[in-house]
Amino acid sequence: DANPFGVGALQSLRSLRRRLPCSLGFMSESTKNYLRVEERYYSAHHTLLLIAEQSLKRAQEKQPGWFNDAFICITFSALAIEAMANAIGDRAIPDWSEFESASPTAKLRLLAEHLGLTYGKAEPWSTIKWLAKFRNQVAHPKPELVTTEKIISESQRHERSGEPPDSKFERQITIENARRSFEAVYKAKRLLCAQLSPEISLGLETDGWHGSTTPLNPSN
Repeated sequence: DANPFGVGALQSLRSLRRRLPCSLGFMSESTKNYLRVEERYYSAHHTLLLIAEQSLKRAQEKQPGWFNDAFICITFSALAIEAMANAIGDRAIPDWSEFESASPTAKLRLLAEHLGLTYGKAEPWSTIKWLAKFRNQVAHPKPELVTTEKIISESQRHERSGEPPDSKFERQITIENARRSFEAVYKAKRLLCAQLSPEISLGLETDGWHGSTTPLNPSN
């Protein structure tokens, strides 16, 4: 008998018939539930160093506001020291909580010596010590009377200075100091983590997480 639907309609029906079991199977699969578990060992030093690095890049471009970016880079690099020391110390040294009241540099020195590193005047430790002092100046700022003297010409006598004189604190905030601050803390992190086993250093040198997915029992 002639096909009342035509060849095209018949091919469409056959195609639908071939796809139908797969479609039903997909619908059945989509009704299953799974349990996904994700774990991340978070330490703030990753966030602080990321902000410091991004601020350094902006400061090096010398765009308007570069001074603020350099300030941010130095400050957040300084804050990352204790965060890094606490994260590594919690893994590497038993009863690390007993050293909670120690200064950031004392914690870092304890860690370095415990892991067989020489903590002294060489880099990155010398910059780390400078950063600790800078952090204290930010946390406990003190006023300063800034006085400057210079010889000017007759033509300059009625001109007003375009910029105020810098304080001792402000003179520390340079692009070069921002660069060496970030690099010192980053290098210290690499040196300390290199002394740890891969299992202990997981999540300390770089931020990351892992997870697993398992099917749930249909009764659940």
